[in-house]
Amino acid sequence: MSTVSIETIRRNAQVSTRSVSGDLVQVSTPDRVLGHIRLESGSYVALKGANPHWGDEVGRYATQGMAVEALRQRKRSV
Repeated sequence: MSTVSIETIRRNAQVSTRSVSGDLVQVSTPDRVLGHIRLESGSYVALKGANPHWGDEVGRYATQGMAVEALRQRKRSV
């Protein structure tokens, strides 16, 4: 039996993005929504959670790609 670190699994997670509106993108894995990215004043705001209205802000990033990575690598509660 081999053991794989949960960090490795999180880094290898496949995510997809879907444009919800002009300034809002949904980030998800095949089985769950990780969060949303909102364009606000020239920066990309990563919001954790399935609903962008009540999502917790993870951070503000210079690019959309950085915001996607922040949501992909964010620890999830079990």
